[in-house]
Amino acid sequence: MLENAIKYSSEKSPKIDVYTESTNKFFIFKIKDNGIGMTKSVQKLVFDKFYREQKGNIHDVKGHGLGLAYVKEIVERHHGTVFVESEKGAGSIFTVKLPLI
Repeated sequence: MLENAIKYSSEKSPKIDVYTESTNKFFIFKIKDNGIGMTKSVQKLVFDKFYREQKGNIHDVKGHGLGLAYVKEIVERHHGTVFVESEKGAGSIFTVKLPLI
């Protein structure tokens, strides 16, 4: 998720914030960036294996569309959840919520 925050930044010096929170039942961490953001339709697919947002025939960012699918798989195997909030042109916030043992 951190690598994506860097790769999909529209600036040479991206601003990335990492937040953590602990409740009685969960450990939560968020990664917030000032990148290119994504539409609601892309947000629904971004955790699918091999998904890459289409930009015509050109991908200016290298990758295979596996990173966020792996994140989701690992988080879910630990009985947690991961989701994204984003707005096109305004960055994204990825939230991981893991239950405490």
